Amino acid sequence: MLQSYMYLFWLAVVAYGDDVQHCTSPQQNSTSRLYMGHCYEFELHHKRDWNAAQTDCHSKGGTLVAINNMDEQTFLMAALKSLGLHGTGAWIGLSDKNQEGTFTWVTGETSTFTYWAPGQPHSSHRRFLLDSVSDEDCVLLKYSDSGHWHDYPCEKLDPFGLVRESFPYICEYSMPGTSTSTAAPSVVSTVAPSTVLVTTTPLPETPSMPTL
Repeated sequence: MLQSYMYLFWLAVVAYGDDVQHCTSPQQNSTSRLYMGHCYEFELHHKRDWNAAQTDCHSKGGTLVAINNMDEQTFLMAALKSLGLHGTGAWIGLSDKNQEGTFTWVTGETSTFTYWAPGQPHSSHRRFLLDSVSDEDCVLLKYSDSGHWHDYPCEKLDPFGLVRESFPYICEYSMPGTSTSTAAPSVVSTVAPSTVLVTTTPLPETPSMPTL
């Protein structure tokens, strides 16, 4: 019962909550949401590979989202639900591009919270016969798996460039009066499934609206 009330609360915050007018242009649009002093832009209709998604967020003054705790994870899932995401999931700002097996946030935030799916993260593997062996260095918040995190190749898989890893993505922006961490990049555990600092109410098994 408490789980249903918590999820309903987050849906209300997402649908009617903080005034997105505090989000500055070009972040202020119909897919923007304000939460805890940060503006989140849900790019659900533009699918890009991880590198292009991060470049787009950076060009507008932000980064791919960094998820610091279960409350923020739940907020993002509720937002994706309210905005009607139809698809696998959305890119977040976590990768081990710089050092294999050491996942860091693009913001340099020092959060140890993770939400890996069982068996994640992988190192590398083939999914199609024509695929080249490609490291799965970038992380997708997998909406179709109750928001658990999966690592995917950041860019193309096949040697001809025909198959690309293109997904929606979530940009995060600090609002005036807040600051983005400039500390050294945080190291995130690769143990799967994640049990690190998950002490608050878990997500529902499926991203569905509770019956009132």
